[in-house]
Amino acid sequence: MTGQDITIYESDFPNPFLPEIGLFDFIFPTPEMGVPNTVREDVVSFIEGHTGRELRRGELRESALRLKSGLNALGIRRGDTACIWGLNSIEWITAAYGLIAAGVTVSPANASYDVHEIAHQLNDSGSCAIFVSPDNLAALLKARAQLKTPIPDERIFILAQEDAQGFKSLYAHLGAPSEPEHFDGLESRATAVLCYSSGTTGLPKGVMTTHYNLTSQVLATKPLWPATDPENHAVLGFLPISHIYGWIALLVHPVTVGIKTVILPRWDETHFLSCVQKYRITHSFLVPPIVLLLVHSKNVPNYDLSSLVSVSCGAAPLSGDLIAAFKARFPNCTISQSYGMTETSPGIFLAPEEDARRGHLGIGRLCATFQARLVREDGSDAPRGERGELWVRGPCVMKGYHANPAATAATMERGGWLRTGDVLVRGDDGLWSVVDRVKELIKYKGFQVAPAELEGLLLQHPRVIDAGVVGLPRGYIVAAEGVTDTEALARDVQAWIAARVAHHKALRGGVVVVDVIPKSPSGKILRNILRERAKKEFKPAAQGKL
Repeated sequence: MTGQDITIYESDFPNPFLPEIGLFDFIFPTPEMGVPNTVREDVVSFIEGHTGRELRRGELRESALRLKSGLNALGIRRGDTACIWGLNSIEWITAAYGLIAAGVTVSPANASYDVHEIAHQLNDSGSCAIFVSPDNLAALLKARAQLKTPIPDERIFILAQEDAQGFKSLYAHLGAPSEPEHFDGLESRATAVLCYSSGTTGLPKGVMTTHYNLTSQVLATKPLWPATDPENHAVLGFLPISHIYGWIALLVHPVTVGIKTVILPRWDETHFLSCVQKYRITHSFLVPPIVLLLVHSKNVPNYDLSSLVSVSCGAAPLSGDLIAAFKARFPNCTISQSYGMTETSPGIFLAPEEDARRGHLGIGRLCATFQARLVREDGSDAPRGERGELWVRGPCVMKGYHANPAATAATMERGGWLRTGDVLVRGDDGLWSVVDRVKELIKYKGFQVAPAELEGLLLQHPRVIDAGVVGLPRGYIVAAEGVTDTEALARDVQAWIAARVAHHKALRGGVVVVDVIPKSPSGKILRNILRERAKKEFKPAAQGKL
């Protein structure tokens, strides 16, 4: 639809009916609700890939309702907030569903946080309780000194089968099954999950994601999931459930449709490959660094991976060459990209398998329920076919940033439009591609340089396996196995890029070989770390000229 001043793009997918209902009732409907439960209670919902422990759907529901009773007995009730801090596990999953059943807002924390970071999240979220893994307990005890409101010992729950250091396992707090909290009508706009944005710049912000956001997201992204025979499919995931990507893709959606999910606490190549073989995995969610690793892995031929028919990649863009390399190594497996952000619960775009099979290299099509605009720097909408910053609106868009009205105002525009900060372009066929992030574009003598473009080009060099670009621009690369003369490689790569790009895109800041490109758990390049490194490296040179 084109108006006088703005151009609004609609989804190619039909908008589904969106119920106003709580997340727990949505996943576990009852006959009293008049909604049939099409998933059997004895279906295995989760398996820990590294231990083999299983959790069936009926067991998950009962444990959640029993944990609700235990929380209520401690005075933890609907409207409160509680944190979950640890790696993926059956206990993590049980805690999350118990809190949702109790109407308590879940604030999941990155398992790799240090003392300062977990203290910030506990303070900012106002968490009155925390579920913590034994591995994170020591850091939590140090962080307690920094809390504005103390969390008493009886509200520290251990994410394990046994107690630890005098603190009780969450299983010690299971009471009798009770009725879940219901969030019907406008109550479905209550905050269900308070994920914290990746924090690549500044302190992470709490994103208020509602029950309605989450149920709408499940329905909006339904085309990604098999339409028939879900029990013959299996998902494998190592993504942190503490991230909204893992929350939807591993914790919520598979349970809703009855697909078995095998979880790993973190990425481990051997565990990943062995799980694909052992559990006949049909689908997995990846991030670009893992796609890169699998393409170069020497272990792949040692496993039967024939069951894997599709993978979805998100969190950061894939280059065309990396997609081609993956297809060459896994010819029977389709690979597609999706795009989203914590603030949109998260999926905005998805690539159906038919588009992936036709070779589309972008992020696919606008999900159902979303509207989109492409806006230029001067605030006007970009003409069709031209690029601009993506603005979106719809029922999956967050309620706002928790206790941060200034950040909310800086992100949300009139009319309910959320500014994504990403530069996109839409093709005439309705397929979209990411160009770069507005805040990451490098400006040189009036020209704009997209780091992602240069990173994709760097990955085409035969002796480069990973790359990040910041600054002048300056390239940081990880050398392929067998490279010994890194200085020679850096010079070669700088000249190789210069011969392939316009003058203003050349890596005039140089090329540096590093052991690893810093990335978040969701796979995003942490450019702030690279920028700080670049500042330090250029400082001596600047001092020498004075």
